[in-house]
Amino acid sequence: MGKIGAGGVIRSHDGSWVAGFYANLGSGSVLQSEAWGLLLGLKLAYDNQCSHLYVESDSETLINMVKNGVDEVHPLKTILNCCSFLQQKFLSFDIRHTYREVNVVADILSKDGLQAEAGVHVMLHPPPQVINSLLDDLCEFPRVRIVNSEV
Repeated sequence: MGKIGAGGVIRSHDGSWVAGFYANLGSGSVLQSEAWGLLLGLKLAYDNQCSHLYVESDSETLINMVKNGVDEVHPLKTILNCCSFLQQKFLSFDIRHTYREVNVVADILSKDGLQAEAGVHVMLHPPPQVINSLLDDLCEFPRVRIVNSEV
């Protein structure tokens, strides 16, 4: 358990910024941070009247929990139930894994959450620290991922 933050970005079909957020969540686990990030992102997408949602997360564990559910006594059950409720409000919903190297904007915002005042901070315009990463995404700039080839 340690200090946790969350961050996310809502983009239009062409990749342009719709809204974003970062949050200081206090302390907890990385998985709690990922679950809260999903919930806050779904709420922001709903509030911005998105109808079709394609979610990318770098947490395979969270994605499996969303797709397969969890036990009634799981500590994240309530958050995942809220996510499930919000998912049903979209005409279409899909969630998939992406690597952290591709999820740069959300990663930057999540780190910003660690330094922010407690709570959720919503942005209708991209903050300066993500502009270059947003432009890289729009230009489909390739990102390097280092993997261990010795298996």
